Amino acid sequence: MASRRELLLAAPALAAVAAAPAAAQAPGHNAKADAVASALHAAQPTPALSFAVAKASGVVWAKAFGKADLELDVATTPAHRFGLGSVSKVVTAAAAARLVTRGVIDLDAPIVRWLPDLPAQHRATTLRQLFTHRAGVRHYDMPRDLGAKAPGGPIGQRAYPSNKDILDIFINDPLVGPPGAQSFYSSYGYSLASIVMETAARQPFLDLLKTEVGEPFGLASLEGDNPFNIRAGRVRGYTPASMYKSLGYPMAREGLVNSRQDNPAYKWAAGGLIMTPSDMAKFGAAHLDAPSSAITPAQRALLFTPMAEKTQQMPPLGLAWRIDNDAKGRLRWHHAGADEGNRCGLVVYPALGLSIALASNLYAIPGNVLGPSSDLADAFI
Repeated sequence: MASRRELLLAAPALAAVAAAPAAAQAPGHNAKADAVASALHAAQPTPALSFAVAKASGVVWAKAFGKADLELDVATTPAHRFGLGSVSKVVTAAAAARLVTRGVIDLDAPIVRWLPDLPAQHRATTLRQLFTHRAGVRHYDMPRDLGAKAPGGPIGQRAYPSNKDILDIFINDPLVGPPGAQSFYSSYGYSLASIVMETAARQPFLDLLKTEVGEPFGLASLEGDNPFNIRAGRVRGYTPASMYKSLGYPMAREGLVNSRQDNPAYKWAAGGLIMTPSDMAKFGAAHLDAPSSAITPAQRALLFTPMAEKTQQMPPLGLAWRIDNDAKGRLRWHHAGADEGNRCGLVVYPALGLSIALASNLYAIPGNVLGPSSDLADAFI
């Protein structure tokens, strides 16, 4: 994998992009927020960088910088859609919370209830363990799963005509620890959880997200990042050439290159969704305690009551959400994502009534999404 230093070496090639003014702005104006956004893009330039802040009443500010497509010289607007990466996990958690309150799924029942043919090591696993990374399921292995010489090809270049094809990636591998014993971050755990959810609900997972999250939350831009289908307003993703060289792609030269057009069907629930930052912020704000909230008090308690203790890698976890305080002691709920061609962050400050989203179309940059989110919160209080 490329180091942070290698990622930032691409910055000179983006100097002109960083200097580009915002293409458009949503309703509302906030000079302090504009300054925070401009400073972040100047310090960590990306082809496109987009921000949004929402309250329970709706989006109050948004700003976009740079280019959604470098080759076609397309200016970024707040209407462009970005890959969510692992922020997809909190979208999945919202759907799960709604299914729990209707009795469609049970977080503490063994998942073998819905998937009776699971290997022995998974038969006692629960959805609560999967959603809190305590099921012992492994995460991605770079050369084995993502490298150019991965057996069967990189997982993003394969077809997944059935759930069995998804499960075959990891389901027979040894667990990294007994279920419930320790936290070990795993996107495959969310893939397994999503198959349980769609089996229990008798609905394909992306359809399930539309009916449980997209429609009730009013998120018109939420979709699966299907590379084969046209997605209006989707930005083009970029990745440092050094990362692809490390994965065995010598044709990747220097600076930035187009990201691979991967098929994320194996990880819709974990990192395969797209949305505008404005809808991301709107989604986060729907979790606030307000009369207009799309989340009930019972669902809010389920999502944001810590279920897994802090580790060296993660703060305490609710249902997918990370729960801690910022440097000023303010409670926040958050998740970030980074994947080939995207970087995303979503932070909700419940006491401040704010939801803050940011996204870029460059792998892993900006590196820190929590600091800028805290600065943006300051601009709105």
